[in-house]
Amino acid sequence: MKKIVAIAALSLATSLPAAAADYNNSGHFLLGMGLTFGGDTLVTLHYTDGSTSSIKSGGLVHIYGGYEYRFSNRVSVQANVGYHVDDENAKNGSVKFSRYPLELLGYYGITDNVRLGGGLRYVTSPKVSGSGVVDSADFEFNNATGLVVEGEYLISPQFGVKLRAVSEKYKLKDGSASANGNHGGIYASYYF
Repeated sequence: MKKIVAIAALSLATSLPAAAADYNNSGHFLLGMGLTFGGDTLVTLHYTDGSTSSIKSGGLVHIYGGYEYRFSNRVSVQANVGYHVDDENAKNGSVKFSRYPLELLGYYGITDNVRLGGGLRYVTSPKVSGSGVVDSADFEFNNATGLVVEGEYLISPQFGVKLRAVSEKYKLKDGSASANGNHGGIYASYYF
């Protein structure tokens, strides 16, 4: 069994440089998902058993798709459209904070497998919505602009794992309050 694993690993390692050449000077669609944490607490839910749960302005799941153009194995640009949400559900109601981020990112490869990136994030339609016993937890924020910094490890030219930090701030549409949306996360992207 160890010989099979070693042969498979050696085959994969020798095929990566050839596959990397195919991804330079070309564009590719991508899909990704991340788990995020941080930001201010927007809503705290109190359950009958005494437990609590919070909706955060930097949480929780970010799903996205986009397009990347790799000028070389060192330089690339990426544009993404996504859906970012944190929600809590119970028998008698639910609350969620949802938004639609648009991102424009640039990357520079430190090595063939490690690259650093950053850029702008424009968040549209950020809002908290509730149903059931928490249907009064409805409020909307203005669209927001933020900054993204991330590092990505390309396991292969088609698959990467990222660590990300985002700086953004949300303001209520009525101007009465604002929320810090700064967050971090771990992501995975697949490049077609």
